[in-house]
Amino acid sequence: MLNELEDRINNGTQKSAEKRIKYPGMPVVIHGNGAIAHVMGQVCGGVIGYPITPSTEISEIFESFRAQGGCNVWGKHPFFFEPEGEHSAQSGALGAALTGGKYISNASSSQGILYGLESHYVTVGKRVGGFVLQVAARVVSRHSLNVMAGHDDVYALLPSGYTILFGSNPQEAADLAAISYKVSALSLIPVANAMDGFATSHMQSEALMPEPELLKEFLGDPESRIKAPTLAQELLFGAKGRVHQLQQFLQRHQQDIRAADLDQLRRYLEERADQVESDNSGEQIEHTLPWLPDELRAQWRRQWLNAYEKGTRQLVPALVDVNNPGLTGGVQNQPDFQAGAVDHHTHFARDVPRFVTQAMQEYGELTGRVYTPVMSYMADDAEHVIVAMGSVTDDAEAVVSYLRRQGKKVGVVSIKLLSPFPEADLVRVLKGKKAVTVLERCDVTALTGLVTQALFKALENNGLIRHLGIPSIESLPKISTGVFGLGAHDLQSRHLIAAFRNMESATNIPLFYLGSQFFSSNPSPRIAALQERLRAAYPETEFMALETESNPHLLPPGAFRIRFHSVGGYGTIATGKLLTDILAGVLEVHSKSAPKYGSEKSGAPTNFFITLSPEPIKITNAELEEVEIVVSPDHMVFSHTNPLRGMAED
Repeated sequence: MLNELEDRINNGTQKSAEKRIKYPGMPVVIHGNGAIAHVMGQVCGGVIGYPITPSTEISEIFESFRAQGGCNVWGKHPFFFEPEGEHSAQSGALGAALTGGKYISNASSSQGILYGLESHYVTVGKRVGGFVLQVAARVVSRHSLNVMAGHDDVYALLPSGYTILFGSNPQEAADLAAISYKVSALSLIPVANAMDGFATSHMQSEALMPEPELLKEFLGDPESRIKAPTLAQELLFGAKGRVHQLQQFLQRHQQDIRAADLDQLRRYLEERADQVESDNSGEQIEHTLPWLPDELRAQWRRQWLNAYEKGTRQLVPALVDVNNPGLTGGVQNQPDFQAGAVDHHTHFARDVPRFVTQAMQEYGELTGRVYTPVMSYMADDAEHVIVAMGSVTDDAEAVVSYLRRQGKKVGVVSIKLLSPFPEADLVRVLKGKKAVTVLERCDVTALTGLVTQALFKALENNGLIRHLGIPSIESLPKISTGVFGLGAHDLQSRHLIAAFRNMESATNIPLFYLGSQFFSSNPSPRIAALQERLRAAYPETEFMALETESNPHLLPPGAFRIRFHSVGGYGTIATGKLLTDILAGVLEVHSKSAPKYGSEKSGAPTNFFITLSPEPIKITNAELEEVEIVVSPDHMVFSHTNPLRGMAED
């Protein structure tokens, strides 16, 4: 009886909390590209982009919405333009963003980002507020072409100075997209909102899409005025204000205005200074026009309306204005260029972490979906922790829950703000841990470097504080790097379990590749001889692969998995998406589905995977090795594969 009463009280409390959430979100089954395009359609004044896998679909969905007459939440019909390449796309997006008064985006990946890297540096350097680069992260072609997931392109953006956010699933992709526009507008530093290519961009799952009303309230009209949020911005945009600018106008044109009228105008500005200062709509202009000659009235009106109220700026400022010409991007010599670089970092970029935290808190209050720059899962009392970003953190959380049931003190840390790196937040989470493994979806291990740098600063603060704001630690945890998923290399739960076990072992290998095996355990005589030669020449490689066991069953009870076997060009993806929507809706279950993409052309065998469960599904990056159901429209399927492979016995 008491348990029943407690359940009723808890349910009532939960329902009451749900009622208090102003914008709970619109439930849909959607992939990351669609989630980001949804936000862009509601808020963007324009998008300039060029197609490149896997981000092409973002612009396609946005353009489809726009072409059908779609307007943003401020009633403006946005524009879309496709230039001749990614460099032109970013240059054009920069030009559009410079005009102010609208949120602007580009969507790109991989070589597309590298091709336009020159323009990305300039975009950040010009402090273009309201611009967000949407990134479906993909490897950059090296020894071969690959269009799948990797963090090469995101790491390439690090030196440019972008604020970089990274989501783990379609829900986070949409929410962080909204937060990105807010942060960009407040900080005047462009934001790159990243997600894993294919593993998030094309992975379908349940998500709560931000309502148009939420985005309108949360972001604010980009043409509206706000109080300058920092002293540097106030000095740059609104230190003197409208009254001062109007007085300067009168000073310049005093020879063109009758002396008596000039006195009347100056007296009017002095006596009504507060009202004039806040008159952004120009209601009082008519009162002053009789004292001005006809040829100056239009200029006076423009000066009045284009002047900022003292201490304020436009939410998305116009740095290029045809009514008030100016110069951007001039040449600077020896003393000036460094001064500009120092000014950028000390007076603008330094405030980005504060704006990110502020935007995340405001968004959480409106939606109930709470984000922080560093998010952790079961890490408070953990001894061994994985640090990662992107879709792999969902897989790691599923593994952590499994290992916790076995009594292991393990946890996961998910990085949501990559740049500027939240060193203090990370140190607080990792303080006192025995071992840390940083998972890298790139063999240029930038995240490992950032984590290590933060921990070394914390250690250096032990005794004498040298790095302000960073907590001190007495000792360093053992730090390892696990490279995984390059070009969407399969990542199974057994690989992540092996990474946790490596942290527990006495050897604790410092660098390894998850899913790779350098030496066969049962080689032929010829291969065995070759392996011995390689082992002798490159002994370190033997320790760069971790021993694994079989996969544990991590899906909730009642879950089942479906594998499609089809042929490229048969409409498998459309069928799989539709079936996912239908089954998830009819059965009222959670879903996660995605095709197995590759470079194969039409006519080659292909797969589509669907997982359905009564509880949320965490596993994202693993191909389904076991399934309960197999479907195939290909009547020749048994001639080129074994579609019954991995059929679960129970």
